[in-house]
Amino acid sequence: MNPEIESYQRLIDIGRALSAESNLERLLERILREAKNITRADAGSLYIKTDRDTLAFAIVLNDSLGLYQGGTEGDPITFPELPLRHRDGAKNMASVATRSLHLGATIYFADVYETPEDELQERRVFDKMTGYCSRSFLTVPLKNVHMESIGVLQLLNATDLHGNVVEFSENARPLSEAMASQAAVAMEYRRLLDDQAMLKRQLEREVDERTEELRNALFKLSEAHVVMKDLTTIDAVTGLRNRRFFDDTLQQEWRRAERQKYPIALLMLDIDHFKKVNDTYGHLAGDICLEGVARCMAELFKRPSDVLARFGGEEFVAIMPYMEHERALEFAERVRATIGETSFSADSSLINVTVSIGVATTVPDNCSCPRQLIAEADAAMYEAKAAGRNKVRD
Repeated sequence: MNPEIESYQRLIDIGRALSAESNLERLLERILREAKNITRADAGSLYIKTDRDTLAFAIVLNDSLGLYQGGTEGDPITFPELPLRHRDGAKNMASVATRSLHLGATIYFADVYETPEDELQERRVFDKMTGYCSRSFLTVPLKNVHMESIGVLQLLNATDLHGNVVEFSENARPLSEAMASQAAVAMEYRRLLDDQAMLKRQLEREVDERTEELRNALFKLSEAHVVMKDLTTIDAVTGLRNRRFFDDTLQQEWRRAERQKYPIALLMLDIDHFKKVNDTYGHLAGDICLEGVARCMAELFKRPSDVLARFGGEEFVAIMPYMEHERALEFAERVRATIGETSFSADSSLINVTVSIGVATTVPDNCSCPRQLIAEADAAMYEAKAAGRNKVRD
């Protein structure tokens, strides 16, 4: 069979095998080994983009150095992750792998040592450290269906039939790019399956916890009643829930937390010197300020279980189930800082306000009640005001 036809037939077979592979580590190792064999590369690495904005080695193979790290049975990875950006935020282009990921393009070198000295210093440092001599390079980004680079396939030192290092053949590039494309799709498919399984388990847990309450709610409420109740629990000025909704929700969450033994955090927030805002800019500007503070808070509270409400006047309150005390304090500091750094536009004026926040946390039991939690948060808020305002206290 023609060698070129044989390579593409092998590529088809690899694609079928990748689609059926369920183990991600085995999948990545299969990708790299097949890419090395097809291109006759002496060495290769497969990198995965991490949430830490780095490229991490998933597997390293080097025949000349006898290296086998990562994968299913290799030694632990000893090479450090490659930062994608410098400390000043600039893109790291010193590495062939990071450069390929940033450009989203294949990078080919017949001989990397023929490039200028000030480029690709990282590769020269690697060779000096390991005693290897990197010459020919073929580096391909792995892209998902959104054309986002999620990793890099890098092949080093193509060899001829006598084992001499040569440049990669003309067919090596399209074959490697096709394999990288298959690999990225298979990796994304595997990630989607994993995410789906995780979401399914999470949903099953939540359904089990809420089934009894949902049955009771559905038995009592018709669709029209639900819509009407929703309309009557929205504060007209801020768009947040009102005090009535807050009281009802806190009672329900309290009973649930008492049964399941999880903590509830309560944040009580008051705009400092709000009367001065009304006196200086007018009550319409004061309403704009209230709405702006509410909007800032709504953008920060992202968890579905969190409930924001206007408590009354210039006071706001937040119920945060499953929130430990230290995390609640850290979050309150973030809320305070964000509001303090935000300007609200009213007519031709920019209004800046600060807030004082009280934080109280408890695990409900039959010896306590929601009113106690509210009183503790309220007292902490007044303590923050007494301390000079623009503070968080508990």
